Amino acid sequence: MGKGAFHVYNIIIVVLLVAINSLVLFAFGIGEGGMVFSNWFPIILSFIIWGIFYRIQFIKPSRSFRICWFILMVITLYFWQTGLGAMIGRSLF
Repeated sequence: MGKGAFHVYNIIIVVLLVAINSLVLFAFGIGEGGMVFSNWFPIILSFIIWGIFYRIQFIKPSRSFRICWFILMVITLYFWQTGLGAMIGRSLF
């Protein structure tokens, strides 16, 4: 697995993020409550988290370093998307 494979895997993750967050935005769009900043917070921050992890993966040329950070990114984004982000957004705003 070279750099190209990690780029492809990261692109797959960002496409999944776009799809999931689009569904969330659609759900808020058809709902009655509207969108407030606490609803936008987890959506926007999920892409920022992805970007941070994406940059960290390519700091060192080591394959094991990239694999560890990629796995950590997937786990972090999973928990973020499944409720942690919404919980933090509601408590902050």
